[in-house]
This record gives sequence, C-alpha cells and structure tokens, in this order.
Amino acid sequence: MSKFVVDANVAIKWVLPEIHSEIAQRLLDDAYELLVPDFFFSEIGNILWKRVRRRNNFRTRSN
Repeated sequence: MSKFVVDANVAIKWVLPEIHSEIAQRLLDDAYELLVPDFFFSEIGNILWKRVRRRNNFRTRSN
C-alpha cells in the first residue's frame, strides 16, 4: 500500500468543486494510505474562511 501525505489544498478539492478536482479524487482509492500533518485541519479551516470572505467581498462589490 502506498502512503501519501495530503496537503489541505488537495483535500479541499474532494468537497468543493475546483480545477483538478477529478485528479484529487484519485487519491481516495483504497490502494493508498493517506496521512495528514498536525496542522491539516487548521489549513482546511483557513481555506474555507478565505472562500467565505472572498464571496462576501465579491457580493459587496457587485451590489
């Protein structure tokens, strides 16, 4: 079984549609053991926070 350390920028593609999401999905195969660093969940939270802020800023500018 191959082991991979997953970066938050790859993992976010599993739940949010982005460019290269299909490629990121390949890592979800049972043939791989996925590992994450201790700061993984903090990075995921930061990515989601930035997305919300970016969307709010976009809505404010478009109104």
